[in-house]
Amino acid sequence: MQRSEIDPITDNTELSAPDEFKSVSRVALLGSDYRGVNFEPLCQQGDKILAGTALMQDARRPKIVFTSPVSGEVTKIERGPRRRLVSVQIRCTQTQDSIRFSAPVTPDKTIMREFLLDSGAWAALRTRPFSNIPDPDGEPAAMFITAIDNDAQAPIPAQIIDLFANEFRSAVNALAMISTAPVYVCHALGYAPPVDASSQVRCKAFSRAYTQGLPGAHINALSPIGFAGGEVWHIAYQDVIALGYLLLNGRPWQQRFVTLGGNAVKQPRCLRVAPGASVNELLVDELTDKSPLRILSGSASHGRRTDSRDAFLSAGQRQITVDNEATTGSPGAGNGVMIPTETLDSLAPPGIYAVPLMRALQVGDVDRARLLGALELAEEDLAALSQACQSRCDYGLLLRQVLDQLEGTIS
Repeated sequence: MQRSEIDPITDNTELSAPDEFKSVSRVALLGSDYRGVNFEPLCQQGDKILAGTALMQDARRPKIVFTSPVSGEVTKIERGPRRRLVSVQIRCTQTQDSIRFSAPVTPDKTIMREFLLDSGAWAALRTRPFSNIPDPDGEPAAMFITAIDNDAQAPIPAQIIDLFANEFRSAVNALAMISTAPVYVCHALGYAPPVDASSQVRCKAFSRAYTQGLPGAHINALSPIGFAGGEVWHIAYQDVIALGYLLLNGRPWQQRFVTLGGNAVKQPRCLRVAPGASVNELLVDELTDKSPLRILSGSASHGRRTDSRDAFLSAGQRQITVDNEATTGSPGAGNGVMIPTETLDSLAPPGIYAVPLMRALQVGDVDRARLLGALELAEEDLAALSQACQSRCDYGLLLRQVLDQLEGTIS
């Protein structure tokens, strides 16, 4: 795939919907959003870059690149312990110039994969098990497009997808092209997503129960991973729209839909923001008071705490939640007694026996956890259990520890 010359954005088609756009002066790419990546810099502090510029690559798999969501200047490349990437921070420019990407004219599997890799769109794909970025030469048993979100405070996927129906449809066709596996578009009951008729693309409706909106539930119902060593891939609907926008317009989609919510927010609502936007800037003039606050990139149940001065929106997050610290509780490093209840069973992902899995995770029984379906899960699948369990254990964290051990034995 060839990149053509710079193309200034002069239209406002992305802002045609009535939703409010809130601008920020800083965005960031966060290393913690990508598991198992050994980031190798392709930029330096002080570089002037355009939206779509490759900022980092995976040193182990250099075909996988991470591109800038906006145009501006690289102001900080922050490293943590063992030189692990914390963030690449960018000061945004007022003009939204971008690199142009030429969509394939006569695409096939190889050409379409090259397009996703070169444009950085490949980095939005995730595997189950382990939630890694797929290998560029990998083959999934199935592909899942998550076009449903049952969190009450999240943006409504159907409304957003319908605003970008052509982009969504184009991206679904492209994703179907990169493998021969079935592509499941998982959506809410009563909604018909915009997709072309195809034997490979299959629309599947799920109920509005919270766990039914998560990829783990869809995978369990349609393509269980089991013990054969295979994997499935999944991608969120806004990343699908971003891919379609890139294909149809030749430039990155420089916006995402995010909700502001929580009992410390003056006016909860949905906003359009830049990917990776500064959370602190988004919250200017939005909070009710200055008492101790809990700020989460994500929902109250499974958001990531972002109370630092350099907090940025995580990749794929659709919510910012701000609560008064005194009125909230959150799971931690608790190891209290777990009391089995019907509530725990009702909050478990479909096909998962909640109490046996929670006990296996508490004691670190890797083999038992695997038998109980841990390979199909990610942290978000157990967030509701962490909130409901009296032990105050963070079962998402315990699951990740088990998955890390399993990944070491499988690889």
